[in-house]
Amino acid sequence: MMTRWQNSLGALLALGISGIVAPAEGNAPAEGGPAAEDPFATVVVEFDPAVGQYVNEPAFNDPARALGPPVAGGLAAGGNSSIVSLGAFGGTLTLGFDHTVMDDALNPFGIDAIVFGNAFWPSANPSDHWAECATIEISLDVNENGLADDAWYLIPGSHLPDPNAVLTVAFWDDDLFDDTYPPALASWIPPGKQGLWTSEAFELPVELFGTPVVRNPSADSEVEGIFGYAEYTPTLLLGDTDGDNVVDDFALGAEEFYTTPDDPMAVGISAGSGGGDGFDIAWAIVPESGEPADLPGFDFIRITTAVYVDLTEITPLGETSSEIDAVADAAPDPFGDVDDDGDIDLVDVAAFLECFAVADVVDSGCERADRQSDGSVDLLDAAAFVGRITGPIRE
Repeated sequence: MMTRWQNSLGALLALGISGIVAPAEGNAPAEGGPAAEDPFATVVVEFDPAVGQYVNEPAFNDPARALGPPVAGGLAAGGNSSIVSLGAFGGTLTLGFDHTVMDDALNPFGIDAIVFGNAFWPSANPSDHWAECATIEISLDVNENGLADDAWYLIPGSHLPDPNAVLTVAFWDDDLFDDTYPPALASWIPPGKQGLWTSEAFELPVELFGTPVVRNPSADSEVEGIFGYAEYTPTLLLGDTDGDNVVDDFALGAEEFYTTPDDPMAVGISAGSGGGDGFDIAWAIVPESGEPADLPGFDFIRITTAVYVDLTEITPLGETSSEIDAVADAAPDPFGDVDDDGDIDLVDVAAFLECFAVADVVDSGCERADRQSDGSVDLLDAAAFVGRITGPIRE
């Protein structure tokens, strides 16, 4: 029998959902389905680096290093043990997943995927990033042939808002004695390249992104003014759940830690997240028109160095080249999915009511109703649950 409190709470929840809670897209387990999906990219589809000082070094030119989970360097230094360098402007890497990464309403901050690089904070200031940013494009395997031959859509991020995004073309050649086109060193020529060749990318403004330390341009010190690009946000040490560059949970696995997204609109890294640069599939646009792509998900991701600096003269810092460590399918936030079936619906509302004010959250199986993680399901959890079922919330 329901108590008066539960009846009142039930009325509140009913008001919050207006009678119906739609299932979230994707991530719902199927009975008798296939083995668990790998949350990280599993296959290299294409690797075409531009010129660069690391493109012939085995430690940095193996694209398979971008598969699986990242190996982090932390906040103060970029991790270089599992990265692949894309080279200068237009160098590109295309990866695939063993499943379709879905646009999932249950994901924290609405973030569906995370790209990890070797960016870091050189002065411990989260508004200053040692970063070499890359653009992100995604493609859904519409024809279901397992190939990346369907349309590509651009994640425009904060600084490619033009509704008619245009590719910039860079020229390179292997004539080291003619300074018309770089590079000037034979070691910078990517394997297999000869004569005159080109690369292309959607170019980020060099005034902001072309310096070694990329500073947050937002006037509000708590609001992040750059988002939607790879290799901007550091990758935290595995188990550093509070972002202080010290591991505090040695039992935490990479599949859990590096699939928990950061809030890309806030300065710093959200508690519990492994860092990296997250994006929402809903941000994707048709680059030629700027129209929303309206993708339910994606199977392939293309990451391209997007900062075009002058390489006709070799400088001590060399080229601006993005380094990629991993790409992850963001995990949904389990809060509110009380019955653990991949969606939040009326069954979860009923289960939440049963959990309300129970004596022991763990023994009753009500952990997914306890937002505060304080061992009880109370009015604070109920308020969070109402917000959860009426749309994604920022905490």
